[in-house]
Amino acid sequence: MSNNLTLDIVTQENSLLRVEARSITVDTASGEITILPGHIPLVTKLTEGLLRYTDPAGKQDVVAVFGGFLELDTDGVCSVLADSAVRADDIDLAKVENARKEAEDALRDKGREAEFTLAEAALRHAALELRAAKHKSRHAQ
Repeated sequence: MSNNLTLDIVTQENSLLRVEARSITVDTASGEITILPGHIPLVTKLTEGLLRYTDPAGKQDVVAVFGGFLELDTDGVCSVLADSAVRADDIDLAKVENARKEAEDALRDKGREAEFTLAEAALRHAALELRAAKHKSRHAQ
């Protein structure tokens, strides 16, 4: 049995990440779980949230995940099939802050229900990206 897991994150657009990890923590439909080497195989639905992993050197990294599925096999390969995902290192804070502001402005103008729904989704998306970026910066030291 290996002392590490293999984390493989794939979205509809691309293969986002493939790394070795000592641990993986992620938000699932049943709550937050942490996966360590030797964990039993599982398949679970992911919710919007942060996926945090620790690499073999002990460095923690973060990915914002916007739903999908996770499968852990008997060999310790943890495959995440995400609806959408972004690495904390790839988040443009100025762009996300602007998107958050635009979404909040649209939410204040409740004139059109469809625009309200889209603005609400955009605000959730921006908020999660900001959480990922802030989590990453807190643990970067």
